[in-house]
Amino acid sequence: MNTKINVLGVELDNYRVDDALALVHEYMQNDRLNTIGIVTMQMLMLAGEDEQWKTYMKDLDMSIIGETEILAAAGIEQDGTLYEEVEANEFVARLFWYLIQRQGRVFVLGETENEVDSLEKYLQETYPGLAMAGSAVVESLDETGVDSLLNEINSATADVIVSGLKGTLQDKFVMDNRSKISAKIWLSLGEHPTVQNEAGIKSSWWGKLLKKNTFKRMVTKYNSEQ
Repeated sequence: MNTKINVLGVELDNYRVDDALALVHEYMQNDRLNTIGIVTMQMLMLAGEDEQWKTYMKDLDMSIIGETEILAAAGIEQDGTLYEEVEANEFVARLFWYLIQRQGRVFVLGETENEVDSLEKYLQETYPGLAMAGSAVVESLDETGVDSLLNEINSATADVIVSGLKGTLQDKFVMDNRSKISAKIWLSLGEHPTVQNEAGIKSSWWGKLLKKNTFKRMVTKYNSEQ
């Protein structure tokens, strides 16, 4: 069952993992690219400053809550199962095991060579048997860069694109070019702290604390104004 929640004026899906994976199975049968985004506090805060971010999250085929603070901000009480699924990053883990079972091929995108290498290594070590179709470093997306990236992705015949791209570099590319991408699923990791940390792409504990405090203040202010 899908229950919509609203946080900072952004409407999000609130799927249990089983329900989300049932949709993934449907997406893998489609003849079009479906977009899945892991939504974080950082993304929601940016949506308040940039309408394009809000539009991007609205246009996702499926949004996945990436941090329990978002559930709390939506007024959802600590339901053990729901909070545990988010805390354990269960959707991402079960998605990759599902891909292994059906021999799905994964293509990785990142903004630096180090990010791409770290993410590939993390996926291969954490999910043995996951088929890697290729990877690409995306530094800019001018017209030539877009054509080159589309050729690289499509020639790899991947089923799922795992994107570590951030900000408008990602949302503009996928929304403008989704009809030209031959994969089944675009999985946006956003700035997902669990995956980034496990892959060795770390952010400071101080930065995380500041982000959580800022997010809570923004939610309190937004709710008091409604």
